[in-house]
Amino acid sequence: MAHPSQRMVDDVVALPDPVLRNVAITTCYRDLALAVADVVGRRDVNWLAFGAWASGTAGRVIRGEGLPIDWGTSRAVAEGNRTIIADVAPRFVRWLDEVARAGTPSRTALEVALADSLFDSTPDLADALEAYQAVVELRELVGDPPADDEADRALAELMLLGNVKVAAHEQHIADDLIDDAMPLGGLFGRITTRFVEVITPDGALDVCRDVPIPSYLGGARYPSVLAQLSRADLCELADRFDHALDGDVVGSRATSWECYDERMGFIFCFFRAFARDVRYFDVPAEFLT
Repeated sequence: MAHPSQRMVDDVVALPDPVLRNVAITTCYRDLALAVADVVGRRDVNWLAFGAWASGTAGRVIRGEGLPIDWGTSRAVAEGNRTIIADVAPRFVRWLDEVARAGTPSRTALEVALADSLFDSTPDLADALEAYQAVVELRELVGDPPADDEADRALAELMLLGNVKVAAHEQHIADDLIDDAMPLGGLFGRITTRFVEVITPDGALDVCRDVPIPSYLGGARYPSVLAQLSRADLCELADRFDHALDGDVVGSRATSWECYDERMGFIFCFFRAFARDVRYFDVPAEFLT
């Protein structure tokens, strides 16, 4: 499918009304997610699809829903919503532009995109696109769906690596924004965290609780191909964010959303659990209106 252009992203970011802008941002994420899925496949959820649901979730706060006291939180979340897409989307658009220009998701198309100065200060995003490109190249070798479990595991781990790398970059941007959303920090931050929810196809998840078993897996905690992580770079990220390599999710909760490492621990576990929940490609209508 055709992907959003940089001009379209700029127009979305420039919208003055925060509620209407949130709807436009969520739609932009959805459209980018589908365009990236056309390149890397839909067997695994890409970060942009998760981003569409996260933006839709943010819309509730932006509208002031569910907050005990709004001491600028809705305004700060709206600004964060704008800031993150203004930073992340242009890099994906740049890659998709080159893919469209080349007529195929070739290694050359990626290298041309990554040579752009846009990526000079975003090594995690460059790494994420490298991982997505590796998915494309591996799929060409092993087929889609892949012929054996090992190939399938390799694909799933590459997608998870790319998703976590984007999240690592995005959450660095979010640090200052979260400080603004929780202006008193400390106890107020912990109180506000109690009202942070992540909307999923299974309903709302409380970030103060460990990531639950997703319904689409029929009782399993993770997709079988991600039950035990094996890639060295992915395992290093798991260790960095205190995420268990086996099936244990104890400690994945983020009781203080102000803490980068706690957020990333929850996000890593969340992405791993919902990695193959293709319902994420169907963004709820309520997020888009």
